[in-house]
Amino acid sequence: MTEQDKPPLDPIPDEFDTFEELADFWDTHDLTDYADQLTPVAIEVSATPTHEYIITLSDTLNNVLRKVQEKEGVQVGTLVNLWIQEKLNQYQSSST
Repeated sequence: MTEQDKPPLDPIPDEFDTFEELADFWDTHDLTDYADQLTPVAIEVSATPTHEYIITLSDTLNNVLRKVQEKEGVQVGTLVNLWIQEKLNQYQSSST
């Protein structure tokens, strides 16, 4: 198939409402088709995290957290890490 024969690409949504929506998009699209839209990033991943926090949640917060975790289909730690990362990025953006 030549470049001219390829159907136009669906645009990547600016935001996804859920992790499931994001997963559904990438389950039906090929990342290599969007290579020109990717932004290189530098990250450091630790096989052994150096900081561990123990937090106490109210029963109400825990129940809501578990419902979101089940709906999104991810581990609680992953969900909490994503939320903390999001909030810290917002904080850094507003502090500069």
